[in-house]
Amino acid sequence: QTNTKARPQKMTDSTLADNLYELRFYLQRCVRYHMRRSAFFLKWQRVTSFVGVVFGSAALTSLINQADPRLSIAFALVVTVMSAFDLVVGTGQHAWLHNDLRKRFLEQLGVLDAQQVTPELLAEVRHQIRRIEADEPADRVMVNLIATNDVIRSTFGRDEVEEHVYDIGWCKRVTANLIDWGIDKYRTKAQAKEDSESSSHSTTTVA
Repeated sequence: QTNTKARPQKMTDSTLADNLYELRFYLQRCVRYHMRRSAFFLKWQRVTSFVGVVFGSAALTSLINQADPRLSIAFALVVTVMSAFDLVVGTGQHAWLHNDLRKRFLEQLGVLDAQQVTPELLAEVRHQIRRIEADEPADRVMVNLIATNDVIRSTFGRDEVEEHVYDIGWCKRVTANLIDWGIDKYRTKAQAKEDSESSSHSTTTVA
């Protein structure tokens, strides 16, 4: 007797479309994530250079020295901390790395758009994604969540956006690149609604 369960099932059009959507969403999120990370490191490097040039000028140094000594110490401390962060972390290298990763993920999006979508194509793109992921540094999960919101806002209509975006406070949005905030407690309105319905169904079943 032939074992029909052992046969690989042909991917249906709906399954193919779902896989394509998930893959495109993932790639778009990765592009947005690395764009944000690259922009952060580039801005930090530029600000550090600006502060170093301004506060290193003879005129400003002379003016600060004539003011409160504590002010002079404060300015010197700011310049030292920012320069040390720039040197130790290597903001320029990180900016270049994240920008390169952004381009590589963007190339895979281009592959999906330029060719007829087949299961083989999706498998090849996933293979390329794994190769790119091997070069990625440790990620910032909060920045990833913000990038998810970016993609949702660019994909869905206004009404759907309200249901599917994560409500992230301004403080965590601003510091997401510096502090590795946890995201376990974050739920969208749609997810919270599903959890509530699932809990209600479970309670009814038990009763």
